[in-house]
Amino acid sequence: MHTSCIIKHFENYSPLTERDRTLLASLEKSPRAYARNSVLWEQGEPSRHFYTVSKGWAYTYRNMHDGTRQVLDIYVPGDIVGLREFAFSHRITGLALLSDAELCAFPKTRLTDVFSQSLLLCNIFFMIAARDQAILLERLVNLGRRSAREKVAHFLVEIAERLKKTDVDTSGNLRLPLPQVLLADALGLSVVHINRTLKELKNDNLLLPTNGGVELLNIKALEEVAGFDPGYLEENIDDMLDHAREAQLRIDAAFTNADDNSEE
Repeated sequence: MHTSCIIKHFENYSPLTERDRTLLASLEKSPRAYARNSVLWEQGEPSRHFYTVSKGWAYTYRNMHDGTRQVLDIYVPGDIVGLREFAFSHRITGLALLSDAELCAFPKTRLTDVFSQSLLLCNIFFMIAARDQAILLERLVNLGRRSAREKVAHFLVEIAERLKKTDVDTSGNLRLPLPQVLLADALGLSVVHINRTLKELKNDNLLLPTNGGVELLNIKALEEVAGFDPGYLEENIDDMLDHAREAQLRIDAAFTNADDNSEE
């Protein structure tokens, strides 16, 4: 079986059975290509599907009444879009593409099917949702309590850390398709302030602004600028996953015994 982005992502948390891999692969059927800057949906539209990001980058946002915009999440290959809207009938954010991308839609009911067939995947999904919440909490701290220089450095390092789970090599220079206007909308700064901050970091040989993005030259030094503590990205639910595996074995054995008894 071809290893999909979502399977690679989940295997960072736990070894998967062939059944788990098949279930995850079913969420990446019928991929659809989207062009850079495409808007897949706006806030308030009906919410019936989740999406997996197979290729490319996406982001969610909220448009404000004064015409400004707040960027909320950045999505990279392997991420699942829309988990926060699980309990809502309408979208609470808009979604647009940062690059040419490939996404796969699957109905909300399909996620329920996955949960019913794999306790391990159910636990990992909940862990990912908790991690997303932790990222948002750290973003609040970043917006409210750090300088512009620290905000930019922290945001960029966080994206680099998240990319490690997609098997992206972050040991050398790393290019991120994050234009200055998006950084401004994500960090609550003006484009002018972002431009000035990027120039300062460039002068320190930490990064290089590029056409439509930024190239990180020294991630370690950026971590020092940000005072970056990766604890909120280093979840550990090994005991829970072990318990899920054991419980799944008991359930499977019970079904097997029931089938054997029905044949007698």
